[in-house]
Amino acid sequence: MKILFHLSQFNIGGGEMSTLRLLNALQKRGGRITLVLTEGGGTLERRLDPAIEVVHLRPGKQSSHPLVRALRGVWGALGTLRLALRRYDGAVVGMTGAPTWVVRHMVRAPAKLHFIRNDLSQLGRSQEIASRVRHNLRAFTAFVCVSDVARHSLIAAIPEAAQKAHVIYNILNPDEMRMRARGESDPFPPRRKDALRIMSVCRLHEKAKGLTRMTQVARRLVDAGLDFDWFVLGDGPDRDHIEAEIAARELDRHMHLLGRIENPFPAYAHADLVAMLSNFEGLCGVVNEAKIMGKPIVATRVSGVDEQLVHGETGLIAEQDADSIFDAMHKIMTDDALRETLANDRLPAALLDDAHKLDMIEMLLHGKVSK
Repeated sequence: MKILFHLSQFNIGGGEMSTLRLLNALQKRGGRITLVLTEGGGTLERRLDPAIEVVHLRPGKQSSHPLVRALRGVWGALGTLRLALRRYDGAVVGMTGAPTWVVRHMVRAPAKLHFIRNDLSQLGRSQEIASRVRHNLRAFTAFVCVSDVARHSLIAAIPEAAQKAHVIYNILNPDEMRMRARGESDPFPPRRKDALRIMSVCRLHEKAKGLTRMTQVARRLVDAGLDFDWFVLGDGPDRDHIEAEIAARELDRHMHLLGRIENPFPAYAHADLVAMLSNFEGLCGVVNEAKIMGKPIVATRVSGVDEQLVHGETGLIAEQDADSIFDAMHKIMTDDALRETLANDRLPAALLDDAHKLDMIEMLLHGKVSK
């Protein structure tokens, strides 16, 4: 099958990582994949299967110079016209809220899919996105929702989308995760005696990830007499903010910002527990990764988490407030037996069956799945 995917850019993020695994898996299955990026230079491009064709609509770097912007716009228009001369078996908009006009107007394909990777009710632009999807409903043959919550939120916003909405969980490729964990050494500083290693992987974005609340909980854990090293992997626009919060709460000994790490799996392997404390998520990739790596996890109640974890058996689910998060963190840090119980790699079968997910994607592209 000849399949075109369109994304704005291919940088590190949960949705982009899931798309990377899907693209490589489809290519490995014998597909002929074209990835169209509005902007090139994303950090994940080099991890694509070399057989995947990558098309950049706007070459070079973004610029505020009017002439450069005009030239890049003209080149982008010419690039989309070149795409219109081809024919594909299927075309896919890979992210919720991404521009859809290339797939809708410029790509000739009998099947056109739109991924819904978020709980629309939790997005700041939910009304705008829902309005856009409703307006373009006929242009897409199916909507691929990465969780039950995402599907229900789509139908709640646009009831007429129900017949086209299908749940297909993200590709995980557990074997690759475990292989990448073995590929590098312990990325953390030397272990301090009796100090637990806590790991969080997140974009440093206050509104989405609750960075201030994370430092508040850390301070309370220190005041409760617990010793730990809390490593935060990731970067983002609010790095200065969390650095200031760490300094203000005198947490320099306990909280460490390691920045963006392309391969987080050795860190998972050498951590004692994982904390995913976001305000909102789609279907959180960190939860899946932590469980595949056999790690105990505390996760806030974000969209889809109940499809991933069984509270008290595969992880602890905290409510969206600092007291609940503190209670869960304190419990898991002071109860060795609980940590041992939660240190398992159990995920629901539907989340692990990558072959079935790929079958479903291919069936949608063939127009064979209906509700």
